[in-house]
Amino acid sequence: MDWTSIIGAAIGLYGANKASKATTGAAEGYNQAMIEASKPISVYGPMGAAAYNDETKQYGLGLSPQQQGLFNAYLNDIYKQRALVEPYMRDPEAAARQRYAETTAAITPGREAATETLLSRLNKGGLLGSTVGAGMAAQVDTQRAIEDAQRMGLARTGVQSDITNYLNRSNAARTGMLGIGALPQSLASIGTGLGSTLASAVSKGGAPLVNAQVGSANVAAQPWYQVGNWVGGLNKEETPTAIPGLGTTPVGNTWGPWS
Repeated sequence: MDWTSIIGAAIGLYGANKASKATTGAAEGYNQAMIEASKPISVYGPMGAAAYNDETKQYGLGLSPQQQGLFNAYLNDIYKQRALVEPYMRDPEAAARQRYAETTAAITPGREAATETLLSRLNKGGLLGSTVGAGMAAQVDTQRAIEDAQRMGLARTGVQSDITNYLNRSNAARTGMLGIGALPQSLASIGTGLGSTLASAVSKGGAPLVNAQVGSANVAAQPWYQVGNWVGGLNKEETPTAIPGLGTTPVGNTWGPWS
């Protein structure tokens, strides 16, 4: 091997390296574009925000001041309703008896006044110690016993109704709170979807771009290949060798004349 062949091989190698670097650069650029396009995107709106942190690979979710205030109001209402219902839920019967006692205390003065009026009328009529008077007093006591039983039933029903109402209000506040709290999550979903869309766009448009860059790199390297081959003597035509009785040997892809 002479110096001309060595120089030709070196130039050809230089051209190959040039094409290889261009190809690698195109692939690396495509890969980086895919990475960047695939990242979730921060999204901001009047209701809240979903800010993506590239270092932690996490979303920071937040509400607008107005929505945060409403969120807190719902949360406070949950605690309020729970505080009201807990005594009833711990012992519903005790709560009903307490309510019964309160209504009894409220009607006792009226009952006592009615009893005094009845006794006064019986006394004036001379019936206070009579059978008629005793029967009238017994009738009043029976009526009051029936009323007391009804009030106790109403007290129990009222306690159960209050328990249901407090729980319904608490659940409604919880539903409202969760609805507001989900707003930033929907924004994060939008940001993630936008990242996927961009990655898909880069994938569809990037592959042809890489192929074009690779083709361009190969075309740009061809002169170096040709120079290397020429210097190395690889493209020089050899002198045809005559073959007795047949003519000449083929040179490249062309056959010489027959003799």
